Amino acid sequence: MAYQILNSDKRLFVDMADVESRQNVERVFHQARKHGPHPVLRQEAAWEQHSGMTASVVLDREEGVFKAWYMAGFYAKDQEHVQCLATSEDGIHWERPELEIHEALGSKRNNIVIPASHHDGKDHWETMLKDNEDPDPQRRYKAIGWSSYDWGGPLSGIYSATSPDGLQWSHSPEPVFRFHPRPDADDLGPVGDAQSLMIDTEKRQYVAFLRGGPDRLMSVSEDFVRWTAPRPFLSPLHEEEALYNNTGFNYGAQYLGILTHFDKRPLEQTQVLRLLSSRDSETWDRVPGEPLVDLGEVGEWDRFQLLLSGAPPIPVGDKLYIYYRGTARRHAKVPREFDPRIAHDQDPGTMAIGLATLRLDGFASMNASFDGGSVTTRPFLLAGDELRVNVKSDYGKLVAELLDLEGKAIPGFASGDCVEILKDAVSAPINWRGEQDLRKLRGKPVSIRFSLENARLYAYWCA
Repeated sequence: MAYQILNSDKRLFVDMADVESRQNVERVFHQARKHGPHPVLRQEAAWEQHSGMTASVVLDREEGVFKAWYMAGFYAKDQEHVQCLATSEDGIHWERPELEIHEALGSKRNNIVIPASHHDGKDHWETMLKDNEDPDPQRRYKAIGWSSYDWGGPLSGIYSATSPDGLQWSHSPEPVFRFHPRPDADDLGPVGDAQSLMIDTEKRQYVAFLRGGPDRLMSVSEDFVRWTAPRPFLSPLHEEEALYNNTGFNYGAQYLGILTHFDKRPLEQTQVLRLLSSRDSETWDRVPGEPLVDLGEVGEWDRFQLLLSGAPPIPVGDKLYIYYRGTARRHAKVPREFDPRIAHDQDPGTMAIGLATLRLDGFASMNASFDGGSVTTRPFLLAGDELRVNVKSDYGKLVAELLDLEGKAIPGFASGDCVEILKDAVSAPINWRGEQDLRKLRGKPVSIRFSLENARLYAYWCA
């Protein structure tokens, strides 16, 4: 029998694939908490007047700066979409560097990286990412975006772009995926807008998530040039919902994703962010429970629509930064066609970028109260010197024991030998008395039984 290796890739409880059994514990999914009552980045400059705002936010660890690429525009007649870049030292307070690359309103003192003159301003780029794995420095940054340029012809669709610095972008000459595939051609499509890009570091490939009618489609590429035919991987459950867009990203030993879920009912017309999960990046499941990021309350800036940004959550200390787009405007473009009661119940203003935070690894936890409970993992081959956990047990405790294939505690690694963890920590080592060394167990399949009292277990791994 082949056993999976427990290494530094964290094991979460978003799904139960790694759980052999559990007693008296409850799996709980957690919501991200919004950072304050206001967005962190709004359209405020003279060239930022667009009602929408696609966005992609990354932390460039090489340069030590957050970067946000976002759509703006509508600042003059016939000047539609532009793509801008803002930077931040903390991910909360943002600046617009004067790049002096493209002209707008008679000046180059702006932060525009793709001008309205490109494709007549008909593009919007949902994903812009830094790709540290590509050996070609001219392709260090990658993007995919929708263009309605040539709306009724073969040049509308999804384009790709690359850049050495995130400022100067080179675009594919024709769509990678077409809105109107040409007859008797090898065109990929048809696809609509609402797209995102994943750089799959595990499989060393690129994944494009696309809109294909009601279904979400995916296509993969090894070189960012040649792509597979898009195939469906997620479908609506009923006519009152739409899967507006989704992202995917590597997280620990699995894949996670964020779905913009659209409630199409006439008196709703709202969108929220929900979590997706996958073990192989090909089959994706919806995660149950409340939205990962929910709508704002009455009076809030993000009351009716929350849409994903095109980049993964960012680990910052003991938190995950989850950037999203929001507005107090319902999705319906002409509300009276749906119901006159919502015609005026919305703000016609522009979108903005908000920030929600989640505990590191904190998508789901296994919880036990004071009467205690346990979680037993499937057998693993340990590939590390130390077992670590992300746990909240500062008002309770957690202990662990290692089991052989017969379910018996391995001498020296029983729960009675374990030093109790009595703290709240995103990375806490598990120790057994007698200075037991995990290296002596290498090559042997081992299960882990975590016993909890008034505690939450979020993740575990070998360091």
